[in-house]
Amino acid sequence: MTPDCSNIRSLITDVCLITACDQVRDGSLRLATPFRYPDGSQIDVFLKVDGDLFEGFELSDKGQTTAYLLDLHVKPWTSQKRKQTLADICATLGVEQEGGAFRVRLKKEEMKDLPDAMLRLAQVCIRVADLAYTQRLRAPLALTEDFEEFIVTLDRPYQPGVKIAGQYGKEVSFDFLVEGQRMRSLVQILSTANRFAAHTLSNEAFARWYDITPTRNDYQCLTVYDSSNDVFREEDLKRLESVSNIVSFPAETDRLNLSLAA
Repeated sequence: MTPDCSNIRSLITDVCLITACDQVRDGSLRLATPFRYPDGSQIDVFLKVDGDLFEGFELSDKGQTTAYLLDLHVKPWTSQKRKQTLADICATLGVEQEGGAFRVRLKKEEMKDLPDAMLRLAQVCIRVADLAYTQRLRAPLALTEDFEEFIVTLDRPYQPGVKIAGQYGKEVSFDFLVEGQRMRSLVQILSTANRFAAHTLSNEAFARWYDITPTRNDYQCLTVYDSSNDVFREEDLKRLESVSNIVSFPAETDRLNLSLAA
């Protein structure tokens, strides 16, 4: 058979979005789909009556996508970058997020649109679950995101992307300002897998700390470098140590914890 639009359409009409259906404890219908999470497990969506007056229906993943990520030690809402990523995914596909669950609301007269709602919800589940790949295939800048997650676990107020007045009339940017119990910590992150780039980043960090010399004593100055890559020169780290405290991350997590909480 030579494929053309008419016979391809007839083949596709035989594809079913529901491979199994049963009722779960809360009365929802579990609809097993042909879609898969990255580990190959099946994506289920759940349909239930929405509201006491039978006003409509709710299609939801019941938090299973979030549970999938948490099992892989990926926390989907612990940094602004991930929060924005989730918000963008949901907005694009017209799906709501409530707590750890993703859902689509349907009015009674919209039940004919159930297949479309299932496709949109399944796409959200797949795209959100793919955050697991970003955890495994970390780009150098991912250390900044990991560090932000670490700050969140400390439950300390913080600001990303702060600017401090420099001594030469220009503002100097730093990655984070963290409020400890008694002092404020300025943090500059260094992360790369390239030795030449590591030398350049170290020099740039030194220049940042030097530029705020008049106010540097107002802060605890922390240069945090990636301990997973042995690319930073010892002489560069010693030079940075003259203007800031040097901490490797995540190797020195405990020390960093104490420093930021001080």
